[in-house]
Amino acid sequence: MPRVYIPAERIEGEQITLQSREARYILKVLRLDLGDKVMVFDGEGGEYLTELCEDYQEGVYLAVKEALRPERESHLKITLGQGLLKGEKMKFVIQKATELGADRIVPLATYRSVPILEGERESLRVGRWRRIAQEAAKQCGRTMVPHVETVRELEDFLSQREGTKLILWEEESTPLREVLEKVDLSSGISVLIGPEGGFSEEEVSSAQTHGFLVAGLGQRVLRAETAAISVLSILQHLFGDLG
Repeated sequence: MPRVYIPAERIEGEQITLQSREARYILKVLRLDLGDKVMVFDGEGGEYLTELCEDYQEGVYLAVKEALRPERESHLKITLGQGLLKGEKMKFVIQKATELGADRIVPLATYRSVPILEGERESLRVGRWRRIAQEAAKQCGRTMVPHVETVRELEDFLSQREGTKLILWEEESTPLREVLEKVDLSSGISVLIGPEGGFSEEEVSSAQTHGFLVAGLGQRVLRAETAAISVLSILQHLFGDLG
């Protein structure tokens, strides 16, 4: 059944009004006809079985047939703090982090990350990242869309994290599995992954001062995007719903 995302604030009562781009997608891309069923998810845990209908004056709309609340999200709450990456790599990480059940994604300006885009250009980029998260959630069947925050400074992120906190560093000899044996993830975990070039020693030291545990991923130095996918996969396998 075709699946589309519509924000929760626009779903009220028994009728969902479609914006022009949504109507074009349903009619032109999905090629649906009146009477066809569409599954709508609101990104906040709700799904709605709907039927494509048409009103003479208002045009096509979705009639809600059944409101659902499926249990499809991991109970492990993961916040991914990702140092800004170049080009398509940041989009790739956001897409895969969504598929792997991340709850929040925070793009971070670090010592070795790409420069921050200011003003309107930054806003446009964050908007694209959020749309990528929405599309990834739609594709993989999630009912929640992870919140992609605006770009933040690393120090700001460090000072505001609570609970279990983890930073991955390629120069750390303590393996991730050993660190994870000592933690309680019942209240979730914040994970820090560096940009190309990794974190500086000063940044790792600052993270430790703020209570972050430091772990390594073995003898091979992984690309930043590979490290992010690897850590999220390991966490979901050991403590979440993967595998």
